Amino acid sequence: MVRGLYTSASGALVAESMADNVANNLANVDTSGFKQTLLQIQSAPSLDISRIQTDPGKTVGNPLAGVPVHQEVGLLGTGALVYDTPTSYTQGSLQQTSNPLDVAITNTPNAFFTIQTPNGVRYTRDGEFAEDGQGFLQTRDGNAVLNTQGQPIQLSPSSGPVTIQADGTIVQNGGPNNAQSSQVVGQLQITQFNSLLNLRPEGINNYAISGNAGPTPTTTATVQQGSIETSNANVVKSMVDLITAERWFDANEKSIKTQDDATNTAISVVAKTQA
Repeated sequence: MVRGLYTSASGALVAESMADNVANNLANVDTSGFKQTLLQIQSAPSLDISRIQTDPGKTVGNPLAGVPVHQEVGLLGTGALVYDTPTSYTQGSLQQTSNPLDVAITNTPNAFFTIQTPNGVRYTRDGEFAEDGQGFLQTRDGNAVLNTQGQPIQLSPSSGPVTIQADGTIVQNGGPNNAQSSQVVGQLQITQFNSLLNLRPEGINNYAISGNAGPTPTTTATVQQGSIETSNANVVKSMVDLITAERWFDANEKSIKTQDDATNTAISVVAKTQA
C-alpha cells in the first residue's frame, strides 16, 4: 500500500508540472516571438513482481517438503515522471503594427535575431525593437540589436525615416527606391541553427547556445518591417490541457486518500486482536 501512495504522488507531481507549464504558455500568449514549451512524460521504471516460496511445506499424502516455488507474476508500474520540457519553434502568425522599428522573421523557424545582453550574445524571435536616446536599436529589455559585424546598430536621428529591407538591411532617408539620398545604416544579424535542441531558453524571450547548436549566418530568412511575430501558444488547447491537468491531479489526490484510509484501517482495525 505504501508503494501505491508513492505511485499516486508521482502522478500528482506530474500533473502539477503540467499545470505550471500550461500556465506559463497562457501567460505569454500576447508576448511577441514567444515559443511555447511542451511537456514530455514517461513512465517510471517498472518492478518485476514474483511469487517466491522457498519451502511450501508438506502436502496431503506427501510427508516430504514441497518443491521451492519462484513464479513470475508480472510488472508493477511505479508511476510517472517528467522526461523533458522541449520548446516548440513553430512559426507564429504575423501581426501588422505599422511601427517602422518592428521586424518579424517571416520564414525559417530556426532563424533568430542576434542581440547583446549583459550575459553575452543571445538570440530572440522578438522583433519589437525601439530606439534609445543615442539612436541605438534595442529590444524591449534594453539589449542591443547586433549587425552582421557583431556591432550594435545605431540609427541617426537626423537621417530621416527608417526602411528595413527583406534581407535585414537598414536604410535611412529615402529607402531603397531613392539611392541618391539613402544611407545604409547596417544589416540585422540573423543567425540560423542546425540543431534547435541545443538552444537553452533563458527567459524574457532570449535563448543561449548549449552544446552543438551549429549557429551560422542565415541564407534563407527574410524579414517584414512593421510587423511582429505573435506567440505560437494555442489558447484553446492550453485551456483544455489546464483542465486535464486539474482533473489528473484530483484523481491522484483521491487515490492517495483512499490508500491512506486503507492503511489506517489495516493498522487500527485489522491488526487488533480479540481479548
